[in-house]
Amino acid sequence: MTWAKAPDLADRPAALARVREGTAADRDDYLRSGLCPVACGRCGVRVLAKKNSPQHTSIQWTAEGARRCATFAGRPAGEVAESCADVLASIDAAARDGLIETPPHDPDGDPRSL
Repeated sequence: MTWAKAPDLADRPAALARVREGTAADRDDYLRSGLCPVACGRCGVRVLAKKNSPQHTSIQWTAEGARRCATFAGRPAGEVAESCADVLASIDAAARDGLIETPPHDPDGDPRSL
């Protein structure tokens, strides 16, 4: 089996422009679309959150929020914290209260059956 590299489209500027526009739209959709502000119930830090499914949450932290987060600020130097349980709980509560939309899902986890 050989690996087929995607064409660079240098000889097709219109196609290249469409690909770049689509990539920018995908990036914008992934990073910004559907994000809602949520305040942490513990320390009040605000993040932008999106529920892609009941199990998948996207969170955009600001540098200020990461500095002020009680969980992140309370960790020893060098210890990595991947997330904050209090922020996750606040996001889940916002989703339960209908403040964040959660797309419909199949209880068996098969997105093709939606």
